[in-house]
Amino acid sequence: GPPMTDLQANAKLALSFFTKSPMSYGECKQQCVSLRIFALAAVNLGICCALFCDPPKSSYWMRMSPTFYYSHLKALLVGGPSPVFLTEKAEQTDVPGIVQQLTTLRRLESAGSDSEDE
Repeated sequence: GPPMTDLQANAKLALSFFTKSPMSYGECKQQCVSLRIFALAAVNLGICCALFCDPPKSSYWMRMSPTFYYSHLKALLVGGPSPVFLTEKAEQTDVPGIVQQLTTLRRLESAGSDSEDE
């Protein structure tokens, strides 16, 4: 049979799968091999179109989908929003003092008053 890169000859053999009964095993096998090339391309195209037209609602897909590439490129060139997590070490905090205030006063002294009168 023709090589896989000869799409015109393979298309002719693939179409003969639907119009002509094979006379031998070799002819039937070549029809199936030629049809397989176009069937694989059609299935892949169908799956890609289905994903593009009706994408999954997961956050993973929203971040990794082809439609998000523009945002990735913009973040690389311009810079993205500030990060959610700390980028440098936080300054030293008096943890025992904060725990003492919360257990005895039930609030922090530096937070101000929580009453509605003031």
